[in-house]
Amino acid sequence: MKESRGSIAVRHAPAHEGISFAARGLAARLSAMLGVEIVSSPVPGLAGHTVIVELDPQAPQHDPAAETPLSGDSFRIKADQKKIEIVGASGRALLYAIGSLFEELGATFAPWREPAFPQHIEAAALRRIVSRTVAPAFDRRAFVSDLMTWHYSDPARLEEHLSHDRLFVPWMTARGMNAFMFIRHTQDTQLRIDQLNPLLSRFKIDAEYGGHIVQLLMPRELFASHPEFFAAGVAAGDNGARTQRGNFCVSNPEALAIVRDNAIAYVRDYPENRMLHVWGADLRDGGWCRCTQCTALSPQLQYMKVVDTVGAALAQAGIEIPAAYLAYHDTLEPDPALRPRDNVWLEWAPRERCYAHAIDDPACVLNRKYFQWLRQYLDIFEGRAMIFEYYADAILFGGLGCATPDVIVRDLKAYHRLGIRSISCLTFGAFSVFAYPINLEVFARAATSLETDAGGIVAELARLRYPHCAAEITPAYRAIARASAMALRYGDILRPFNDEAQLSLDEIKGAHHELQHAIEAADHLIKHNREPMLIAESELWRYSRDALAAVGNYIAALAEQGAAREAAGQPAIVQLASAFDRMSAIAPEFKGTWGSYDFERFAQVWLDGLRRRLHEQQPRDDNITPAV
Repeated sequence: MKESRGSIAVRHAPAHEGISFAARGLAARLSAMLGVEIVSSPVPGLAGHTVIVELDPQAPQHDPAAETPLSGDSFRIKADQKKIEIVGASGRALLYAIGSLFEELGATFAPWREPAFPQHIEAAALRRIVSRTVAPAFDRRAFVSDLMTWHYSDPARLEEHLSHDRLFVPWMTARGMNAFMFIRHTQDTQLRIDQLNPLLSRFKIDAEYGGHIVQLLMPRELFASHPEFFAAGVAAGDNGARTQRGNFCVSNPEALAIVRDNAIAYVRDYPENRMLHVWGADLRDGGWCRCTQCTALSPQLQYMKVVDTVGAALAQAGIEIPAAYLAYHDTLEPDPALRPRDNVWLEWAPRERCYAHAIDDPACVLNRKYFQWLRQYLDIFEGRAMIFEYYADAILFGGLGCATPDVIVRDLKAYHRLGIRSISCLTFGAFSVFAYPINLEVFARAATSLETDAGGIVAELARLRYPHCAAEITPAYRAIARASAMALRYGDILRPFNDEAQLSLDEIKGAHHELQHAIEAADHLIKHNREPMLIAESELWRYSRDALAAVGNYIAALAEQGAAREAAGQPAIVQLASAFDRMSAIAPEFKGTWGSYDFERFAQVWLDGLRRRLHEQQPRDDNITPAV
């Protein structure tokens, strides 16, 4: 039974229900932690997104005129011995501020569990709160996921993913994220997860829809009656024939008008969408048209013709949201002839970059080229740019456990120095939380503060996951980071075909050694504490070790010729297939829907690609990239 109410009270501006809801939640949680009854009440005349924790009934009134105005998602906590003033530039910023206050009082937030609050604190802890003003480094701080990973046509699988979302979305707000984007592919039948939108709204996360929708804006059923609307010569062997595969013929005015009109209808149907992501087909060669007229246009110019047409229609209709031009695969290198409209933004997605080095590391041959392209694009777009990163991409990393904390912080500093203020990161639901927790945590924190201590977060995350053995597991996480710095030197780790950034066998051996070190540390702990998550992580690291060893043997085989190449390559492929079997030993509660249902499909894709490449002397574009 709680004590009678003391002198502590929560006051809030009477502006709207959102502020009242936040204040009531703050009062209820403080009440539980202090063991006293605390009520919240509105104060007439208290303006803005303001909540005050009164520690003394004689506390002076809040004077907003004496404070510097806040903007965007910034917030201020001003504390003294008599009161704590919590002010947000918006309702969302107020939630960030309250989360920050609770974290200072001992609360912890993690994307795999409910928030944890201290069972008891003394009132004196409130008088030790540190005053601060926080302005996020990036204006848009987003996570992104493919719609297909929800398996929304299967109610049981959908619920599996939603159970993860109910933990992930509150953590997003606790970490200061403000947007979540759903990527739609051609095979998708919807553009959002309706069950998730109320949760996003409750936690003030903007929902964004779009993705690879050019193929949807040009309905495939029109092919029978109007084949001239569609792209020609998309794949090798087409001999210039029109096909439903790929995008469409941008030189056909009627086709362009259909795409334009459907894009405008798309925006009007979903007015809450704040950015129109109009991306082309998710193919390595882009799927653009090679008819007589289109051949004169580079893939970049074909794509820009689409996005600029949509942008012009948005402006003419008075719709004040921008359209995104995705620099990805065959559009990553800028065409100097590009002339984007003012309401068209660059969305830069350097998927095949090196993740062993920061994007601005001049010593990295691959990233040096990519970073130069980005700077050229910024000149073309006059600074209007968003970054789409892959720090938690299960497909790119082949499901291997990875950690690149130092690279992420340095990347975000580099992007910020270029003037970019919009950043996003691809995720794969619960699997990304399980396999890339360090990357998610570092990315989210660095998107708010560029002073984030990447090394400190590694140790902190170990404490969050394994509070009873954090000192022992922290070195294992650092070993995973060292292995990642050796292994992640080219695009898809299970498609080792990038001649610009081939792994050396010495690097693979070094990564193998570090992974083994992590496994041994986990195994030692498991002998004394059979923590389910630790068992699952140990199995993930075993898979990572075995898969990387198979990749090393495969790379060595590619250096051979004729029968020797086949003789060395086939066992490496068998070795990788055997490594894939380890994923089945990981409990579904950790590997999520992607690890449970999608991994097996991608495993077959990877094996098929390795078999094809084994018989070729040069890399080929097999157009297998299932997610941006």
